[in-house]
Amino acid sequence: MVTYLNKLLLFLLLPTLLIATDNTLENTYENILITYSTVYTYEAKFIQENYWAEINIDKISEGKLYYDKENLLMDYSQPDGQKLLINEEYMTMYDPIADQAMISDEFDIELRPDKLISHYWDISEKEIIDKFDDTIKIKLKTPQEENIIITISNKLVTEFNIVDENGNFIIYKFYNIKINEGLPENIFELTLPESTNIFDTRNNK
Repeated sequence: MVTYLNKLLLFLLLPTLLIATDNTLENTYENILITYSTVYTYEAKFIQENYWAEINIDKISEGKLYYDKENLLMDYSQPDGQKLLINEEYMTMYDPIADQAMISDEFDIELRPDKLISHYWDISEKEIIDKFDDTIKIKLKTPQEENIIITISNKLVTEFNIVDENGNFIIYKFYNIKINEGLPENIFELTLPESTNIFDTRNNK
């Protein structure tokens, strides 16, 4: 039975608890930004899962993510050979099976883990949903009714889960993360075969 005293204590403690939670959230966010600001080269394996609720189709992809201060590459091993390359001016999506590539200078969001969080952080409601050892899980809810769950371990993002209001979702899981250990030579060079059908939608070609 909840006594009057218990209610009073809860009432008095609630602001303190809320402040503590807010501080933990903001400290976590600041730690992420500080950690990733020192990243000059990044390499990780990733698993990507996409689900389309209306047609009940689930697709799992995997590969390696590389980036430095100017470039980012998602090099897929499944589907084999697919690549997404982003530099400071445009992005190139290449599918060797379809023998097609799309080049565009319009992309709304960066796929770097810290940039993904920054894109949503200020516009979202935030709460901590789990915390253990050096791992914390944070849930963001956007004005567009997207639910985003971020897993952070040792100040690095290891999972990013976005679910929209229709139940569609995309999940990125990062593991075997290597920070500032250098990258393979010429990793950001992408030479398309002459037979590739290229769709170039850049405004300034």
